[in-house]
Amino acid sequence: MSRRFRSLGVLAAVFVMSLAVACSGAGETATPSETVKSETTQAEAATAAAQPETGTASATPTTPEAPAPTSAQSPTATPQPSAVQLPVAGGDYDSTRNMFRLFSGPGHNTDETRQAISLAIANKDKSMVPLLIELLRFVGGVDLPIATNTAISTITGRESENSSRAWHGWMEWLAKNADEYSPPDGYVQWKVALMNQIDPRFGEFLAPAENGSRINLSEVAWGGVRPDGIPDLQNAPVVYADEQDYLLPSDRVFGVSINGDHRAYPLRIVNAHEMANDVLGGEPIALAY
Repeated sequence: MSRRFRSLGVLAAVFVMSLAVACSGAGETATPSETVKSETTQAEAATAAAQPETGTASATPTTPEAPAPTSAQSPTATPQPSAVQLPVAGGDYDSTRNMFRLFSGPGHNTDETRQAISLAIANKDKSMVPLLIELLRFVGGVDLPIATNTAISTITGRESENSSRAWHGWMEWLAKNADEYSPPDGYVQWKVALMNQIDPRFGEFLAPAENGSRINLSEVAWGGVRPDGIPDLQNAPVVYADEQDYLLPSDRVFGVSINGDHRAYPLRIVNAHEMANDVLGGEPIALAY
């Protein structure tokens, strides 16, 4: 009997080990195979490679015209406002504190944004105008953009911009009136923190401005695409003009001649990339459009 029990014990152990191996194998995920590119014409290949990366919106800034900034990283050098009773017009109102209440990073409470807008109006705080204009670039929904647009108009005494292009109109206006509407102390840190939410590389690029800059950062605007979102055209393959079959007689090209070498860059190919980097006549060139 003891040998029989021992045999059964061995068989049970083997069965448990086999089951464990099977379960561990079931949890593995298959490694995606390498994407195989099919042969296309030069124009099709260049256009396919040019599709920009589109961002996904987070609970923080969104806009009908551009993807929302999003990042898993917390903003750098961002003072966090304490949850205390808000000041009223006058009294202990502080522009810098209200600026960080307007937007303080990931998970920001939009109720604070509304309160900050109300406080800026109540105190006729002209220093908040650049911040409010910037906010228009990112806020989503219906009521908050309208409230922001109205606040800017109320503080500046200027008629509200058309809601569909409010940010563009106010930015053009601010460029001509920046001296009258300087942002509060600490604006550089606020700007770095905001841009860091779009992509940490934006924050890193602007961070040196915290030590002083000749550039007015209120005029620095996100173009709507994250770094490398639009791949440049690098050393594109070429064909002789009489061999190509993808251009129309009316298609425009950029013609470049260097050291006896001549090349034409079709606009509808370059347009998708916005920049072409190449070597022509032994010289590196960069064609931006």
